[in-house]
Amino acid sequence: MCRIISYNIHSGLGRDKLQNYHRIGQFLAESGADIVLLQEMDTRPSERAIERDIEDICAKNVYNLVSAPALHEPSGWYGNAILSRFNVIEQETFDVSQQGRQPRNVQVVVLQTDKGPLTVVNTHKGLKRLERRSQFALLHDYLEQRMQANPMPLVLAGDFNEWQFFSRAFTSLNKLLNQQKVGPTFPSQFPIFSLDRVWVSDDITVSQCKKLTSKKASVFSDHLPVQLDIKLPEANTPFISD
Repeated sequence: MCRIISYNIHSGLGRDKLQNYHRIGQFLAESGADIVLLQEMDTRPSERAIERDIEDICAKNVYNLVSAPALHEPSGWYGNAILSRFNVIEQETFDVSQQGRQPRNVQVVVLQTDKGPLTVVNTHKGLKRLERRSQFALLHDYLEQRMQANPMPLVLAGDFNEWQFFSRAFTSLNKLLNQQKVGPTFPSQFPIFSLDRVWVSDDITVSQCKKLTSKKASVFSDHLPVQLDIKLPEANTPFISD
C-alpha cells in the first residue's frame, strides 16, 4: 500500500492566522503519507530561513523535498514541491504559464517505490477560466506523450482551481486517466468548491480516496488535504530515462 496526499498549504498560513510549516510537517508525517504533493510552498519571507522552512515541512528527516518553483525572489521561492520517503529517479518541471498571469508549472517526479517506479504529477492551475483551459490542454498533451513513451503507474493531483459545478474542462484528461471522487475541499472550514482533484492510471488499484476533515486539517490551510491510498502492480516495467 502506498499513501499519497495532495495539499495546497497556503504558504503555511492557517485560518488561525499562524504561519507554521512545522505543524503541517508533523501532521503529514503522522498521517502516514509516503508521498505528498504540495502546492503554494513559500520560502520567500526574509524573516525565515529557507533551510528551516524545508526542515519543518519535511518533519526533519521523515521526507525528502523536491522543489518546483514557479517564482524566484532573492529571499526564496514559491510554487510546487513533492515530499517523499522514496528515492527520486528523475524529476522534471515544465512551464504552463499564460501571458499576463501568475507563473504556473507542472512538476513531474519518478520515484522508486518497493513495487517499482511510480510517476507523480503535481500541479496548481490558474484562476482565470481561459488560462486554465490552455493549461489543461498542455497537461493532457504532455501526459499522453509521456505515457505512450514510457508506460508506468502514474498519479496526477493538485489544485486545479476549477470551481464550476458542472465543468467539462476535464473531458480529455478523463479519457486518459481515471479521476477519483473527492468532493469539495475549499474553503476548508466549510467546503463548497471541488478545487483539489486526483487521477490515476489504469494499472493502479485505488483502495481509498478521500478528503481529510479533521480539526487540524480544517485549520492549517484554506484547502483540505486529499488522501489517496493505492496498490501498485507487482514488478513494474523498469523505467527508461531519455
